[in-house]
Amino acid sequence: MIGLLVFIIFISEIQFAQTSTGTILFGKLEVKITGFENNEGDCRFAIDNSKEVYEREDTVWIGKILPIDSNQVIVVIDSIPYGEYAVKVFHDENKNGELDTDFLGIPDEDYGYSNDASGFFGPPSWEKAKFYFDKPEMKIAININ
Repeated sequence: MIGLLVFIIFISEIQFAQTSTGTILFGKLEVKITGFENNEGDCRFAIDNSKEVYEREDTVWIGKILPIDSNQVIVVIDSIPYGEYAVKVFHDENKNGELDTDFLGIPDEDYGYSNDASGFFGPPSWEKAKFYFDKPEMKIAININ
């Protein structure tokens, strides 16, 4: 695809628990986010590495603001330790940094989660959205709506 932007995130200076053999295993994670109705605004991307971080509204493990190209975003995290993660994204069409909602609290902007998880009256649980990253290279897809 011509003009497709791919963002590579390099992670460094982060401490991680070691495996029982003393070796820390890292791999490359590619997240393809599709379903954007247009290229207006930004994609707000967050990946969390624990239930505690995932459930907080004021922090993320890694967060990025990314441009949308060809109605999609591809994020590549080049060096990520094996473990459990969950991804959440939303289309910040008006670039105000918030997931806009109507008077009932229903989102006006498209959003999505890893495993294409959905929740009932709120975001999906960590259990629904988490995935286990345990390969040298892994690709996941999220379709926002």
